[in-house]
This record gives sequence, C-alpha cells and structure tokens, in this order.
Amino acid sequence: MAMPFSSDEGTGAAVTAFPEDRYVDAKLVRDAARGDRAAVGLAWDRYATLVRGVVRGVLGPDDAVDDLVQEVFIAFHRGASRIQDGGALRGYLVGVAVRLGALEIRRRKVRRWVGLTPTGEPPDVPVAPEDAEGREALRALYRVLDKLGSRRRLTFTLRHVQRLELLEIAAAIGISESTVRRELRRAEQQVAALARGEPSLLRYLELRGFSRGTP
Repeated sequence: MAMPFSSDEGTGAAVTAFPEDRYVDAKLVRDAARGDRAAVGLAWDRYATLVRGVVRGVLGPDDAVDDLVQEVFIAFHRGASRIQDGGALRGYLVGVAVRLGALEIRRRKVRRWVGLTPTGEPPDVPVAPEDAEGREALRALYRVLDKLGSRRRLTFTLRHVQRLELLEIAAAIGISESTVRRELRRAEQQVAALARGEPSLLRYLELRGFSRGTP
C-alpha cells in the first residue's frame, strides 16, 4: 500500500530516549507545523514501525492496520501546529494510534450489534502453515480480548503485545499510571480466567507466567 508522505518502508530502527532524539522530534514537529510535507515523511520513516505495532496490538491481525497507520500520520500532518511539546512526538503518535484503534473497535461492535457484519471473527493470521498452533493461539487471544472493556483491552495489548512502558500507556490512553496498573492487573486476571475455555491460548499464557499471575 502506498504511504501518504514517503515512498520508503519504515526503517524499524530502534528509537532511544536520548535528548538528541527529542531535539530531532521537536524539529520535525516545527517543520510539519509550517506545512513541510518532507518532515511528515521523515516522521513516517522514524515511527511507522512503532505505530503499526501499536495499531496491530490494538486490533490484532487485520486488513485495516495499514489504513489506520496512514490515518495516524495524516492526523500528525493536520495537527502538528497544536502539538505543544515537540519532543513528545513519539507519545503523540502512540496516543493517536490508540485512539483510532479504539474507535475502530467501537465501530465494529456497533456493526455486529446491528447485524452489518457476520461473526466479527478476525481474519487468518498471516503466518506460515506449519505454525498452526501459534496462529490458533493468537486467534484465541483476540476472541478473549473481544470480551474485555475497551480500556482494559488497550492496557493489556499495549503492555503485553506491544511492550510499551506503563507511563507510555498512561499517556496514550489518558489515565494515571496507578490506573494503568489496576486495569492491567484486572485485565490479566480476566484473560487468564477466559483462557481456560481456550486450550491453545492457555498453553501460550502458561509459558509466559500468566497462570502464576506474573505482570
């Protein structure tokens, strides 16, 4: 799929927390606010991989992921002038990705309630045929996550699928770190309980310590 501001795929380079990175991000925000589309393309190159991971963590394997990633950077292009802390570009993009993913989940729930879609089952996970066990575990995980409230689902996927830090999750969702910890603990308990009805998922979670209540 063609990307809105860059012809290159995201580099996937690790983003560090050094002050130099915040300086670069602040410059990207300033340039984008002045209408420089090249700055938006550079932001894409820098953060597209992260944003795609966040959206995928929220939605699961889904055909809509690439479209939502593009929407995140379109939102940045349109709203760069309203970003007060340019050094926090990474958190801003994560927050937009979370909000768009949550909105898509709500839309799908409404469509299922009114009968506009069939079962709401996620599509097949794009993995090799020989990894059928892993594919089924992932499908089972998203069946379980569909039974969680939106905020609880988000805290779980951002922490355990995307591996974001608690402070990043708090900023992205707009809640306190203590609330993130509480929601995460409850989400883990709920997922562990629901997984008892999903044998493939239960084996996956046990390998990661969820049966022992590991955060």
